[in-house]
Amino acid sequence: MQTLEGADDAEIVIRPRDAGGWRIEFPRGPGMFVAVVSQQQKALMLARQLRPSAHIRILPGRD
Repeated sequence: MQTLEGADDAEIVIRPRDAGGWRIEFPRGPGMFVAVVSQQQKALMLARQLRPSAHIRILPGRD
């Protein structure tokens, strides 16, 4: 299943938030799982815990 961001079921997307922190998202069931953490390293650790075999894609912030 493709999401609007281009991620599929085997991928987790991490992106910086305009308001600060990092957003973690991936398809889950009929919707999208989303979590926000304060640091990029925490986002990477949480992503790995949630889906150990997923490909993690870090998107750049908006310029």
